Amino acid sequence: MQNGPNGRKGLPVARPRLLVVEDDPEMREFLTDTLTSEGFLTDAAGDGAEALIRLRAQPFAAVLLDKNMPGLSGLDLLPSLRTMCPNTPIILTTAFGDAETEREAATKGAYGYLPKPFSTQSLLAAIRRALEPHDVVAPSPSTPGGPA
Repeated sequence: MQNGPNGRKGLPVARPRLLVVEDDPEMREFLTDTLTSEGFLTDAAGDGAEALIRLRAQPFAAVLLDKNMPGLSGLDLLPSLRTMCPNTPIILTTAFGDAETEREAATKGAYGYLPKPFSTQSLLAAIRRALEPHDVVAPSPSTPGGPA
């Protein structure tokens, strides 16, 4: 038996469930296989409509979302995902992006942005960062934009 998150034997180790939203079947398979081999539970959707169905059916720890897909693009889908699952980190991936795309993704609620092609190490680092607990810290008086 594995040790649980609190170190007691016999309790299962929590495995985060990730949703991969990618229209390219080969890339979708690569991503799900890679993430599964790293210990994540994965589910996949081939387009935005399928992603919405999967997100209504169960919660996910994070979403890996392709920007360019038929129908709803990843950027089009972001506002709906933010409403449905406001605390779920969403990482937008794209082979067709630039600084403006990254800004738009952040404005629409993406937690992160991962330009393609990316290495397996970059993918895993982005997912692990997204899954870390994040504290919200109010700006201090000495912080630009903080209280004066």
